[in-house]
Amino acid sequence: MEAVIDKLQKHFAKSEGFRINIIPVEAFIPRSEEEKEKKKEAEERVSTEEIYQDLTEVAKISKTYLILVIPAAIVASIGLIKSDVAVIIGSMVIAPLFSPNMALALATTLADSRLAKKAVLTSLAGYATALLIGIIFGMVMKVDLSSPEIASRVDISLMYVLLALSAGIAGSLSITKGVAQALVGVMVAVALLPPIVTAGLLIGSMYLRDAVSAFLLFSINVVCINLAGVITFITQGISPKTWWEKKKARKMVWKAILIWFLLLLSLALMIMFYPEIK
Repeated sequence: MEAVIDKLQKHFAKSEGFRINIIPVEAFIPRSEEEKEKKKEAEERVSTEEIYQDLTEVAKISKTYLILVIPAAIVASIGLIKSDVAVIIGSMVIAPLFSPNMALALATTLADSRLAKKAVLTSLAGYATALLIGIIFGMVMKVDLSSPEIASRVDISLMYVLLALSAGIAGSLSITKGVAQALVGVMVAVALLPPIVTAGLLIGSMYLRDAVSAFLLFSINVVCINLAGVITFITQGISPKTWWEKKKARKMVWKAILIWFLLLLSLALMIMFYPEIK
């Protein structure tokens, strides 16, 4: 599909009224080639235009986005306070934190500052909402630091880096391959929602030093997810179409990778030495 789109754009992009509509194939006949088609489909990735269109639509602040973040944070707060794993998992199913992070990774890969700005604002709105709800619950409910679900997000280690990197790789691959994103979205939410809500709970309960640990875990997860997403998009051949855009994107991507890597290194050192500082 991408090869066809490139040729059409090359020959007709300057024509007045030019437009490409991509319609999904519902069925094909004859069925004798079905297995070959399935194998071919599994090997190919979704076109850059489709990925961009999908992520652009979800990388903006909307009522639906905030409405989903609020109950997800409420459910996560209750689950963390009650140390109920099933409830925490339920909150991660609701949380829509997957798409904005992948949109930011794609924007970095394509050097699209407009999409990057939307993705950052949407992500920050979601994080701030979840943090605020956690603070409110921490102020009105008793938070037990010995609770396993809270303690696991305060007593952090470098193993969480592998979890976040895996989430970023899985998320970006699910988009480029066109596979179902629901379960991958839960995996990303594992790394983002519980830590930020835990930080809010601890701030509301005035456990400020422990809140730093939870927020540190959240920060390193954000960095890892975006770093892994950018690298995966690059390896999957996602890039701008024109040579001058590719040149611009190449510079931006390497700068972004360097920045993400330095942030990751700094946060990893903080994880190693923060317990001693405490």
